[in-house]
Amino acid sequence: MADGKELLARSSAAAAAVLRMNSSRQGKTSYTNNSDVQRAIASVTKKARQDMAAALYRALGHPASMAIADLGCATGPNALLLVSDAVEAVLAEKSKAEEEEPQHQLQLLVFLNDLPGNDFNAVFRLLPSSPLAAGNGCLVSAWPGSFYGRIFPDASLDYVVASSSLHFLSKAPAMKVTNRGRVYVSVGSPAAVKDAYRAQFEADFSTFLGCRAAEMRPRGLLLLTFVARRTAAATAHDCYLWDVLADALMAMAAAGLVDEEQVHGFNVPFYAACPDELVEVVSNEGSFTVVGDAMELFESTRLLLASSQHPTEEEDDEEEELPRWLAVETVSTIRAVLEPMLQAHFGPAAMDELFSRYRILLEAYYRDKASINKDDITNVFLVLEKKHH
Repeated sequence: MADGKELLARSSAAAAAVLRMNSSRQGKTSYTNNSDVQRAIASVTKKARQDMAAALYRALGHPASMAIADLGCATGPNALLLVSDAVEAVLAEKSKAEEEEPQHQLQLLVFLNDLPGNDFNAVFRLLPSSPLAAGNGCLVSAWPGSFYGRIFPDASLDYVVASSSLHFLSKAPAMKVTNRGRVYVSVGSPAAVKDAYRAQFEADFSTFLGCRAAEMRPRGLLLLTFVARRTAAATAHDCYLWDVLADALMAMAAAGLVDEEQVHGFNVPFYAACPDELVEVVSNEGSFTVVGDAMELFESTRLLLASSQHPTEEEDDEEEELPRWLAVETVSTIRAVLEPMLQAHFGPAAMDELFSRYRILLEAYYRDKASINKDDITNVFLVLEKKHH
C-alpha cells in the first residue's frame, strides 16, 4: 500500500494532469476518437452562435478585421468547429452586405487556445480542408495557456467561444472534511463538501470572466456552453456518472487493487452550476451582462446518436443492447477525458480494471427500472456581452 508521502506525490501529479485529455497517440481511447457527444452539444447552439457572429459584424459596422477565439479547442475533429462556424457566418454576412455596396477586404484573426500539452500541430493539419483555409482572409494562431489566467493582449478580442470545457475547475477544491467514498458532490455529501465545490467554481468563473474582460473589446461577445444543473440542489441523476465511478473505485479498494485512502483523497475538478449561481457570479464580477434572456438549458444524450451508431436493427435486440451500448460509449468518453488525471493519482496499472468495472456498473444503472437508458446531461448555453462604460 502507498504511504502518506507517496499519496501526496500522486495527488500533486494528478493536480498537474487535471485538464489534459488522452492524446491522439492513445488511439482507441484518445479524445480525438471519443468526442462525438461534444460535437452534438455544439450542434445544438450552432444557429444561435452563427446568428450572433453575423449580428456582431453588423453592429461593429462591417469592420476591416475581427478577432475570434476558441477557449479549450482541444484536438480532433471538433478543434476547428466553433471558429469555423463563426467565420462562415461572418463571411456570409459580408457577402450579403456586398450586394448593396462593395466591402473592404476583411481580415479574420482566429485564435485557438488550449493547454500547452494540446497537440496544436494536429489541429493545424486540419486547416487546408476547413473554412479557415488560406484565401478566406483568416490568420490562424495558437495561444497555449489555462483560460483561468490571461492569454491574449488587452482589448484584442471581439467574439469568444468555449464549449464543453468550463465545467472543469482549475483544481479540485480544498476540503475541510474528507469526501469519503465519493469523488464529487453527491446527494449525501456533507455540506462542507458542497460549499467547497461551489466556492471553487465561483472563484474560478469569476477569474475567467475577469481575464476575458481585460482581453475583449467593448460590446464583444462571450458564448459559453458547459455542463450545468437545473435546480439549486443537485439530484442523484446530476451526480450519477461520478457516483458510479466512485463505486467502481471503492470496489477496487475492497479487492485490494487500489488504496482506499487514495479514493477518499481524490476529488474530480468538475462542477455543474445552476442558473442562480451563474447569474450571481456574472453580477458580482461586473464586467459582462447576460444578452437578453440568452441563458438556455438543454439536455444532451447519446440516444440521439444511437440511430446512426447502434449496432443492432431488431427492436428486441435493441432494447437488450442499448444499455450496454450506452455504457460502452459513455465510458469511452469519460476515459478519454479523465484518464490522465486518474492515472496520475491511482497509477497506470489500475486503469483497464477501473474502466472495465465502471462499464459494468454503468450498464446496471442504464438497466435499472428507475433510470433505464437515462443518460441525459444538462447543459447551459450562456451569452455575455462585454460592458461598454
